[in-house]
Amino acid sequence: MAESRSIIVEQSYVIAAEPEAVFDALTDQEVLSDCLAPLQRLRLTPGTGGRIGFRDPELGPAIGRVGEHDRGVRLTWRMVQNWPSVLSFDFFREDGGCRVDVIQSGFGALRGDHRDIDQTFADRWNAWMTSIKERLEG
Repeated sequence: MAESRSIIVEQSYVIAAEPEAVFDALTDQEVLSDCLAPLQRLRLTPGTGGRIGFRDPELGPAIGRVGEHDRGVRLTWRMVQNWPSVLSFDFFREDGGCRVDVIQSGFGALRGDHRDIDQTFADRWNAWMTSIKERLEG
């Protein structure tokens, strides 16, 4: 779990699925819409340069672009509004499944009224990745 004063959230999750399947879940608009509650009206155009947008009930509308898009290896989102600015997912084969390292940074603009925003996101990613894990491990 991230420290409440950290400026980077770094967490790892192990999922009993191939890295490509986990990557596919994180690039599927329907899966993300189901698993990333309470985010609303999520829209995603996968692929490098694709767009991502949603409404975060606490932070407002968030928009960005897909940066790196290397199936089963690396995925990044570059957010430009109302969210931490950089989110990356790195995928590794491990014990017959996949370890996903989630790194989120760029909390500075959000820190004003939300001193523990990094901890909020650490908690959110725990819930979101648990939801994705349950969906894939069925």
